[in-house]
Amino acid sequence: MNFYSTHYRNGEEIRSGDRISWAGKPGRVLFVIGSSGAAANLIKDWGLESSEGFMLDTEIAGLVFELESDEGLEFLGRGTESD
Repeated sequence: MNFYSTHYRNGEEIRSGDRISWAGKPGRVLFVIGSSGAAANLIKDWGLESSEGFMLDTEIAGLVFELESDEGLEFLGRGTESD
């Protein structure tokens, strides 16, 4: 697992429920695979082929699975999945 698969570029850990900006538009982190709190069944349930990464719900593109963060992903704040 590499550092950027579970952390934003600023070093903050990516967590479920985080409010983010992706490609300049708002979104939310749905879940993170490869972090200490990730459920093992997420890979199977979502049909993913990776054991690390994170699922975003974005205004601009809907659901997006990323293997690692990049300059287009910005951490805006902590939230909860029910926010």
